[in-house]
Amino acid sequence: MNCQQAIIYISGKLDGELTPEQERELDLHLQDCPVCSKEYQELLKIKEVTSDMRFTDLPDRFWAGYWNDIYNRLERGIGWMLLSIGAIVLLAFGAWELLNNFFLDDTVSILLRLGVGAGLLGVITLLVSVLIERLFALKHERYEEVER
Repeated sequence: MNCQQAIIYISGKLDGELTPEQERELDLHLQDCPVCSKEYQELLKIKEVTSDMRFTDLPDRFWAGYWNDIYNRLERGIGWMLLSIGAIVLLAFGAWELLNNFFLDDTVSILLRLGVGAGLLGVITLLVSVLIERLFALKHERYEEVER
């Protein structure tokens, strides 16, 4: 018996599906092959651990809360997506109008245009910084560095 066939027989032995002759062949191979013997021992341990596991029935109120939570998350996700699309469209339109009617207007002083531009860049930088900080805070536990 080769190792590839032994691996198949190991699964059969663990499931109690081998004939006595096949089991004898496998036992002889396991005595001579430390690799397959180790594999058999590891799979046997896994089977022992998992055979004691049982599913527990969850109460109906858990499932009601579970489905409500999924519905709320889906609903909020769609709401945030629509809000984001609307904000992007409005900001793009506002930026286009600001560019055409303010920054490209020769009647507006260059000093005023530079001041408004710098102010807008500052506001955008601060907003991005706060958003990055908030996203980082959401993904990390506040007290992860505190010892218990």
